[in-house]
Amino acid sequence: MYLARGFLNPVSRDVTRDLANPVALHKTLLRAFPDELGPGPRAQMGLLFRVDLGRDGGAILVLQSSVRPDLDKLPIGYFLDPSDDRLFSLGWSTNPLVETLDHSSAREGQRFAFRLRANTTKKILTKSLPDGTKQNGKRVPVRGDEERSKWLARRGTRDGFRVESVRISEVHAHATRTRSAPRSGAPSAPEVGHGTEHRLSFAGALFDGVLEVTDVLHFRKALDSGIGPAKAYGFGLLSIARAP
Repeated sequence: MYLARGFLNPVSRDVTRDLANPVALHKTLLRAFPDELGPGPRAQMGLLFRVDLGRDGGAILVLQSSVRPDLDKLPIGYFLDPSDDRLFSLGWSTNPLVETLDHSSAREGQRFAFRLRANTTKKILTKSLPDGTKQNGKRVPVRGDEERSKWLARRGTRDGFRVESVRISEVHAHATRTRSAPRSGAPSAPEVGHGTEHRLSFAGALFDGVLEVTDVLHFRKALDSGIGPAKAYGFGLLSIARAP
Protein backbone atom coordinates (compact mmCIF):
# COMPACT_ATOMS: atom_id res chain seq x y z
CA MET A 1 0.00 0.00 0.00
CA TYR A 2 1.05 3.60 -0.57
CA LEU A 3 0.24 6.77 1.34
CA ALA A 4 0.54 10.15 -0.37
CA ARG A 5 0.13 13.53 1.29
CA GLY A 6 0.25 16.91 -0.37
CA PHE A 7 -0.41 20.50 0.69
CA LEU A 8 -2.77 21.86 -1.96
CA ASN A 9 -2.17 25.18 -3.69
CA PRO A 10 -5.08 27.48 -2.71
CA VAL A 11 -4.64 29.72 -5.77
CA SER A 12 -4.90 26.85 -8.24
CA ARG A 13 -8.14 26.91 -10.23
CA ASP A 14 -8.02 23.12 -10.43
CA VAL A 15 -7.80 22.86 -6.64
CA THR A 16 -10.65 25.33 -6.15
CA ARG A 17 -12.84 23.32 -8.53
CA ASP A 18 -11.97 19.98 -6.94
CA LEU A 19 -12.49 21.12 -3.35
CA ALA A 20 -15.97 22.31 -4.32
CA ASN A 21 -16.95 18.99 -5.90
CA PRO A 22 -15.67 15.55 -4.76
CA VAL A 23 -16.61 14.09 -8.14
CA ALA A 24 -14.13 16.44 -9.83
CA LEU A 25 -11.48 15.63 -7.20
CA HIS A 26 -11.99 11.91 -7.78
CA LYS A 27 -11.54 12.35 -11.54
CA THR A 28 -8.38 14.41 -11.03
CA LEU A 29 -6.83 11.80 -8.71
CA LEU A 30 -7.49 9.01 -11.22
CA ARG A 31 -5.07 10.79 -13.57
CA ALA A 32 -2.24 9.67 -11.25
CA PHE A 33 -2.90 6.00 -12.07
CA PRO A 34 -2.79 3.75 -15.16
CA ASP A 35 -5.53 4.29 -17.74
CA GLU A 36 -6.16 0.69 -18.78
CA LEU A 37 -7.88 -0.55 -15.61
CA GLY A 38 -11.38 -0.86 -17.07
CA PRO A 39 -14.55 -0.33 -15.03
CA GLY A 40 -14.34 0.43 -11.32
CA PRO A 41 -10.74 1.70 -11.30
CA ARG A 42 -11.03 3.21 -7.79
CA ALA A 43 -11.87 -0.14 -6.22
CA GLN A 44 -9.24 -1.95 -8.29
CA MET A 45 -6.52 0.35 -6.96
CA GLY A 46 -7.88 0.52 -3.42
CA LEU A 47 -8.00 4.29 -3.85
CA LEU A 48 -9.17 6.16 -0.75
CA PHE A 49 -8.74 9.86 -0.13
CA ARG A 50 -9.56 12.65 2.27
CA VAL A 51 -8.89 16.37 2.51
CA ASP A 52 -7.70 17.55 5.95
CA LEU A 53 -7.28 21.09 7.19
CA GLY A 54 -3.76 22.07 8.25
CA ARG A 55 -2.97 24.17 11.29
CA ASP A 56 -3.05 27.35 9.23
CA GLY A 57 -6.32 26.38 7.54
CA GLY A 58 -4.70 25.11 4.36
CA ALA A 59 -5.94 21.93 2.70
CA ILE A 60 -3.90 18.72 2.80
CA LEU A 61 -4.77 15.90 0.44
CA VAL A 62 -4.35 12.42 1.95
CA LEU A 63 -4.43 9.56 -0.54
CA GLN A 64 -4.03 5.80 -0.02
CA SER A 65 -3.80 3.19 -2.78
CA SER A 66 -2.45 -0.25 -3.62
CA VAL A 67 -0.78 1.19 -6.75
CA ARG A 68 1.91 3.83 -6.42
CA PRO A 69 0.46 7.16 -7.66
CA ASP A 70 2.34 9.31 -10.14
CA LEU A 71 1.38 12.72 -8.81
CA ASP A 72 3.38 14.46 -11.52
CA LYS A 73 0.41 13.65 -13.78
CA LEU A 74 -1.86 15.96 -11.80
CA PRO A 75 -2.37 19.56 -13.03
CA ILE A 76 0.64 21.85 -12.90
CA GLY A 77 0.62 23.91 -9.72
CA TYR A 78 -1.81 21.58 -7.94
CA PHE A 79 0.44 21.43 -4.85
CA LEU A 80 2.33 24.17 -3.04
CA ASP A 81 5.94 24.58 -4.07
CA PRO A 82 8.23 22.71 -1.60
CA SER A 83 10.00 26.00 -0.80
CA ASP A 84 6.78 27.54 0.59
CA ASP A 85 7.21 28.58 4.23
CA ARG A 86 3.98 26.84 5.24
CA LEU A 87 5.62 23.46 4.67
CA PHE A 88 8.40 24.01 7.22
CA SER A 89 5.95 23.67 10.11
CA LEU A 90 5.05 20.20 8.81
CA GLY A 91 8.66 19.14 8.47
CA TRP A 92 8.16 18.14 4.83
CA SER A 93 11.19 18.06 2.58
CA THR A 94 9.08 17.52 -0.53
CA ASN A 95 5.49 18.25 -1.47
CA PRO A 96 3.73 15.96 -2.09
CA LEU A 97 5.15 13.02 -0.13
CA VAL A 98 4.64 9.40 -1.21
CA GLU A 99 5.47 6.65 1.30
CA THR A 100 4.89 2.92 1.61
CA LEU A 101 2.40 1.55 4.14
CA ASP A 102 2.67 -1.78 5.92
CA HIS A 103 -0.59 -2.64 7.66
CA SER A 104 0.67 -6.14 8.42
CA SER A 105 2.45 -4.82 11.52
CA ALA A 106 -0.86 -4.20 13.35
CA ARG A 107 -1.47 -6.61 16.24
CA GLU A 108 -4.40 -7.44 18.46
CA GLY A 109 -4.41 -5.36 21.60
CA GLN A 110 -2.48 -2.49 20.00
CA ARG A 111 -3.79 1.03 20.52
CA PHE A 112 -3.75 3.64 17.78
CA ALA A 113 -4.75 7.25 17.39
CA PHE A 114 -7.08 7.36 14.41
CA ARG A 115 -8.92 9.66 12.03
CA LEU A 116 -11.90 8.63 9.92
CA ARG A 117 -14.05 10.81 7.68
CA ALA A 118 -17.15 8.71 7.23
CA ASN A 119 -20.49 8.95 5.48
CA THR A 120 -22.57 7.84 8.47
CA THR A 121 -25.70 6.25 7.04
CA LYS A 122 -27.96 3.27 7.59
CA LYS A 123 -30.47 1.42 5.49
CA ILE A 124 -34.15 1.33 6.39
CA LEU A 125 -37.16 -0.41 4.88
CA THR A 126 -35.13 -3.44 3.80
CA LYS A 127 -37.31 -6.35 2.74
CA SER A 128 -36.93 -10.06 2.17
CA LEU A 129 -38.16 -11.28 -1.20
CA PRO A 130 -40.18 -14.53 -1.54
CA ASP A 131 -37.00 -16.41 -2.53
CA GLY A 132 -35.30 -15.33 0.70
CA THR A 133 -32.95 -12.73 -0.80
CA LYS A 134 -32.86 -9.29 0.77
CA GLN A 135 -33.91 -6.17 -1.08
CA ASN A 136 -31.89 -3.09 -0.27
CA GLY A 137 -33.80 -0.35 1.47
CA LYS A 138 -33.43 3.39 1.51
CA ARG A 139 -30.15 4.80 2.83
CA VAL A 140 -30.64 7.61 5.37
CA PRO A 141 -28.08 9.68 7.32
CA VAL A 142 -27.18 8.98 10.94
CA ARG A 143 -27.07 12.29 12.84
CA GLY A 144 -26.05 13.49 16.30
CA ASP A 145 -22.96 12.57 18.30
CA GLU A 146 -24.65 9.80 20.28
CA GLU A 147 -26.04 8.00 17.23
CA ARG A 148 -22.80 8.46 15.32
CA SER A 149 -20.84 7.03 18.25
CA LYS A 150 -23.11 3.98 18.12
CA TRP A 151 -22.60 3.77 14.35
CA LEU A 152 -18.81 3.78 14.82
CA ALA A 153 -19.03 1.17 17.61
CA ARG A 154 -21.02 -1.13 15.30
CA ARG A 155 -18.49 -0.66 12.53
CA GLY A 156 -15.69 -1.37 15.00
CA THR A 157 -17.29 -4.67 16.02
CA ARG A 158 -17.47 -5.61 12.35
CA ASP A 159 -14.04 -4.24 11.40
CA GLY A 160 -11.93 -5.48 14.28
CA PHE A 161 -11.50 -2.57 16.68
CA ARG A 162 -12.92 -1.03 19.84
CA VAL A 163 -13.16 2.73 20.25
CA GLU A 164 -11.60 3.99 23.49
CA SER A 165 -12.32 7.67 22.99
CA VAL A 166 -13.54 9.81 20.14
CA ARG A 167 -14.22 13.42 19.17
CA ILE A 168 -16.82 13.96 16.47
CA SER A 169 -17.09 16.88 14.05
CA GLU A 170 -19.88 17.51 11.57
CA VAL A 171 -19.06 17.12 7.88
CA HIS A 172 -21.22 18.57 5.11
CA ALA A 173 -20.32 17.88 1.51
CA HIS A 174 -21.98 18.29 -1.86
CA ALA A 175 -21.16 16.70 -5.19
CA THR A 176 -22.42 17.19 -8.72
CA ARG A 177 -22.46 14.13 -10.94
CA THR A 178 -23.41 14.09 -14.61
CA ARG A 179 -24.96 10.95 -16.04
CA SER A 180 -24.78 10.19 -19.72
CA ALA A 181 -27.79 11.12 -21.81
CA PRO A 182 -30.16 8.19 -22.46
CA ARG A 183 -29.58 6.08 -25.54
CA SER A 184 -31.99 6.17 -28.46
CA GLY A 185 -35.28 4.57 -27.44
CA ALA A 186 -34.63 5.00 -23.71
CA PRO A 187 -36.86 7.25 -21.56
CA SER A 188 -35.88 10.86 -21.97
CA ALA A 189 -34.72 13.12 -19.12
CA PRO A 190 -33.76 16.78 -18.81
CA GLU A 191 -30.22 17.29 -20.03
CA VAL A 192 -27.42 19.48 -18.74
CA GLY A 193 -24.65 19.61 -21.30
CA HIS A 194 -24.36 16.02 -22.57
CA GLY A 195 -26.29 14.35 -19.74
CA THR A 196 -28.40 14.76 -16.65
CA GLU A 197 -26.85 16.58 -13.72
CA HIS A 198 -27.51 15.20 -10.23
CA ARG A 199 -26.64 17.01 -7.01
CA LEU A 200 -25.66 14.76 -4.10
CA SER A 201 -25.56 15.83 -0.45
CA PHE A 202 -23.66 14.08 2.34
CA ALA A 203 -24.09 14.59 6.09
CA GLY A 204 -21.11 12.74 7.46
CA ALA A 205 -18.74 12.97 10.38
CA LEU A 206 -15.04 13.32 11.13
CA PHE A 207 -13.96 10.98 13.92
CA ASP A 208 -10.70 11.63 15.82
CA GLY A 209 -9.80 9.40 18.73
CA VAL A 210 -8.07 6.30 20.07
CA LEU A 211 -8.94 2.69 19.24
CA GLU A 212 -7.77 -0.77 20.23
CA VAL A 213 -7.39 -3.62 17.74
CA THR A 214 -9.60 -6.60 18.60
CA ASP A 215 -9.41 -8.67 15.39
CA VAL A 216 -6.28 -8.07 13.38
CA LEU A 217 -7.48 -9.65 10.10
CA HIS A 218 -10.69 -7.62 9.96
CA PHE A 219 -8.81 -4.50 11.07
CA ARG A 220 -6.21 -4.79 8.31
CA LYS A 221 -9.01 -5.27 5.79
CA ALA A 222 -10.70 -2.09 7.03
CA LEU A 223 -7.42 -0.19 6.71
CA ASP A 224 -6.95 -1.39 3.14
CA SER A 225 -10.56 -1.17 1.93
CA GLY A 226 -12.00 1.72 3.96
CA ILE A 227 -15.09 2.00 6.13
CA GLY A 228 -18.63 2.86 5.11
CA PRO A 229 -20.16 4.04 1.82
CA ALA A 230 -19.32 6.94 -0.56
CA LYS A 231 -15.62 6.14 -0.86
CA ALA A 232 -15.51 7.76 -4.31
CA TYR A 233 -16.55 11.05 -2.67
CA GLY A 234 -13.74 11.33 -0.11
CA PHE A 235 -15.14 9.16 2.70
CA GLY A 236 -13.96 5.94 4.31
CA LEU A 237 -10.20 6.34 4.73
CA LEU A 238 -9.12 5.14 8.20
CA SER A 239 -5.76 6.67 9.16
CA ILE A 240 -3.84 5.47 12.21
CA ALA A 241 -0.75 6.50 14.16
CA ARG A 242 0.89 5.36 17.37
CA ALA A 243 -1.28 6.26 20.35
CA PRO A 244 0.28 8.73 22.81
